[in-house]
Amino acid sequence: MTTDTNIRQFPGAEIPEQTLSVEKKYPSFCQHEKITLDDHSRTVRCVACAQVMDPFNFLLYEVSRLQDAWERNRQVRKDLSELIDRVETLKKEEARLKARIKTAKAKVEPAFSVRSREL
Repeated sequence: MTTDTNIRQFPGAEIPEQTLSVEKKYPSFCQHEKITLDDHSRTVRCVACAQVMDPFNFLLYEVSRLQDAWERNRQVRKDLSELIDRVETLKKEEARLKARIKTAKAKVEPAFSVRSREL
């Protein structure tokens, strides 16, 4: 017969304590309007949502956003210039038509009443 004192547990058979955890991040709609730059770790972190972003990707996103804004600004200025030109053309046309109306009114013979007075 064997005694219980001779039985030993195999080394490493015990289950280690759980030391790992995964932080669940829910999708956010943060615009990352306020950021901090850490020059020691060379990271970009959003102040609002604490997301750490790749510096190159952040810079690339910001440059493309600025390019889009400049392009929209250029298009709006072009549209504004065209509208100003159209308004000027309409003002000239209005002045021309008013002058024609005035000339036409002057050419029309005045109407006389039966008592020979101008109406």
